[in-house]
Amino acid sequence: MGVYSIGTDKYEADIGWLMSKRLEKLGCSVVAEGDKAYVSAELSGAVQMDEWCAAVAELLMMDLAQFEIAYMVNELPISLEEKKAVLPGAIRMARRSSGIGAVQNALVDYFGEHSHLQLEGYMGFRMKEYRREWERCVLKAADELLLDAEYMELMRVLAAFVKLRSPQAGDIYLILNPDGSCTFTDDKDIRIDYERCTGDGIMSVLVGLAPESITVYDLSGGRCASLFDNLQRVFEGRVRFFK
Repeated sequence: MGVYSIGTDKYEADIGWLMSKRLEKLGCSVVAEGDKAYVSAELSGAVQMDEWCAAVAELLMMDLAQFEIAYMVNELPISLEEKKAVLPGAIRMARRSSGIGAVQNALVDYFGEHSHLQLEGYMGFRMKEYRREWERCVLKAADELLLDAEYMELMRVLAAFVKLRSPQAGDIYLILNPDGSCTFTDDKDIRIDYERCTGDGIMSVLVGLAPESITVYDLSGGRCASLFDNLQRVFEGRVRFFK
């Protein structure tokens, strides 16, 4: 069929090494040669063309996508530390909706008419739909970071409030039931049952009660895993947890 190649003037990655790893991982018969910015291979027949395109698709969608997502994250109006926190989440989201098979098919069509592919040009002009999806992943990861930061700030405010407030109750016992309900009891045998319990709802009740101590019995099968950490943050030194 001939010699086909890919190259880049943009990405600071070792394209030759990455392509060799992708071809090896896929068990391809294609032998690629090149350096950090340029790779070529002599292909013979449709099978080798499919192998070549499969490796290039993974290079674009798994390796170079990370660079594109990093560029997008870098444009966000947030601090450097926040950017470092956003990037892994955005990459994980993008990989869950990769679409490598569709990119491979498009590459077969492309190399049916061209012998060379400039990676950043192809990424910019023929993968706009994927880039828009990556942008959505970046924004979603940034939103989640913001929500997490706001929630942690709320926990700090609640902790300060609880420290300043005199205890309004003695010992409180919380049972998290397997069906999603929960039961509050105290050292005076007063009992309150809730059919539906959420972490925020439980926290609201306990902050209102401001007990001297809290004992949690988790029978929920781990569905409330983060609750104990938040209770420890707000009611420091007052919480015991049993599974």
